[in-house]
Order: sequence, then structure tokens, then C-alpha cells
Amino acid sequence: MRVAVGGTFNVIHKGHELLFETAFTVGDEVEVGLTSDEFARSIKSVLVIPYFQRKANLAKFLERYGRPFSIVMISDMKGTAATSETLGGIVVSPETRANADEINGLRRKNGLRPLRIFEIRQVKADDSGLISSTRILKGEIDKDGRLLRAVKVAVGSTNKVKVDAVRNIFAQAFGLVDVVSVEPRQSVEKQPMEERVVEGAIERAKYAISQAKADFGVGVEAGLFYNGALKKHLDIQYCAIVDSSGHMTVGHGPGFEYPPDVMKAVLEGKTVGDTMSMLTGIENIGHRSGSIGYLSDGMIDRTSLTEISILMAMIPRIRPELYEPASG
Repeated sequence: MRVAVGGTFNVIHKGHELLFETAFTVGDEVEVGLTSDEFARSIKSVLVIPYFQRKANLAKFLERYGRPFSIVMISDMKGTAATSETLGGIVVSPETRANADEINGLRRKNGLRPLRIFEIRQVKADDSGLISSTRILKGEIDKDGRLLRAVKVAVGSTNKVKVDAVRNIFAQAFGLVDVVSVEPRQSVEKQPMEERVVEGAIERAKYAISQAKADFGVGVEAGLFYNGALKKHLDIQYCAIVDSSGHMTVGHGPGFEYPPDVMKAVLEGKTVGDTMSMLTGIENIGHRSGSIGYLSDGMIDRTSLTEISILMAMIPRIRPELYEPASG
């Protein structure tokens, strides 16, 4: 099957690579519609590389696939796809899917069979914005989507343990990070339980990113969950991560049991932090090694426990291709 791909291809980037990998996978031959200089300038806000240079760069890039291809000049969004009798499919991104639907509408009017539409997933940069030639030429990102500045992360907490844990995980994921602390709104009770724990983490993340205008907002909240099989409460820490596009991912860390006297006090209305501080004599224990540090005799501290929940919330962002499959 001969499939079509269209674009300006001002700078070939990671998103284009997925586009062509898909095209050469589903098709025996690929026809690339490359925008003319006049058309490209009418739709782009940055300097457009001359057509002959874009064509040469594109041809050199496509040779790596070792499959037949052709490059044709197009002067509008439909190109040759609306009238070609040799094309059987078209590969598009989510942003250009509507154009493919219009092309098929025109093909039906022309008495031609509609093209099979293959829609790839979105390919995002480190800040969760889309990778584009325009952003690359503006110096925001490189062709692989890496930010050419520090990733800004807002944490919905002033607790140093949480802030440090966020910094540790995000630095491993993105390299250079700028982590800021945002005082959260007191919208969650001092000792949240069950769904309120998750809701609290989400509220903290959304508030933090809105206040700091960051790339990511992170909320971490711990609380008690009742396990019906065990007939006991376990302390579980949740993390919510929201990016600038509004996409949210959530994860949680391990669960552990508090001593009976602590649980009794908590169920009577006291907080875990206050009760554990009274039990251990450690003031503000939650801002230090945490209850888990004391209970585990130092084998794990609260920073490490918090890092696990943050990492779990990062999982879909580390392997986005598995969590955001192509819809076509």
C-alpha cells in the first residue's frame, strides 16, 4: 500500500521520526507532500528553510529506512491526497487528523475510495508541550524534546522532606530542574482518610502549578486506608503530578501499619503526626525522618518513602508510548 505523509519538515524532530516509522511500517511506499515555500510561510511564524534545502534534508533522512519513497511539492493542506488514485492510506498526528477526514470527504465526492487513516500518538517535550519545528527554531527545545532550560516544578508543600523528594526524582528524570515550594490552601483536613487523601494530593498539585506557572505541579498527601481483607488501616502516601497541558498522573507508595495505640488515638480524632510526636518525643516528626523512619528503626526514612510515591506517579510519563497509544 502506498501511504501519504505531509508537512513542512522545517527541522526534522522526534515527532517526525514516529510519523515516518509508522508510514514505512504500514505502507510499502511513502509519498511525502512537502509544502512549498509560499505555503509554508503562510502557516508558519518562524523562518522557513528554502524548499530545495528542506527536500534534500528530508531525502537524506528518509534513506535510512531503505524503502521506496517520493517527495512532491504541495501548495495547500490537501496536497495530492484528495485526488490521487494510487494512495491507499495516510499517516497523521492528532493535530492533523481533521485534515485527513476532510481529504476523505473530498475523495468520496470525487468517486475515490477513502484513505485508511493511521493516527500516531502525540510526541511531547520534557515540559509536556508538543515537539515542533517552531519550538526548536525558537530555542525552547532540541529535536528530541529536551528543554533548553531547567524544568520548573512546583510542589504543593513547604515540607522540606516532600520538596527534596520531588527534586530527587525529577532530577533523575529530566536533569536540570528548578523546584519551587508553594504554600498549599488548607482545603484538606489535618488527618485525611480514604478518598480524601487522593483528592488532597490532586488539589495540592493543581494549586501549585496554577500559582507558580510551572511545567509541573506536584502534590503529595499521606493518609489512612481501611483494608477490608486485613480489617486494619494502612498508611499510604499518594502523589499527583499535573503538567502544563492539564494531563495528570497519580501513583502511591507502600502501605504500613501503625501501632494499635496510635491508631486508637487517630480514630478518636487526633492526627498521626501529633500522636507519633508524643509517642517518640520527636517534635514535628513528619518534617524529619517521619513516622516510618522511627518505626523502621532507620531502615527507610520519609524522604525515601515519598520518592517511591513520586516515582510511581512518574511511570506513565517515563513510558508515554505505552500509556498514550495511537487512536487510529
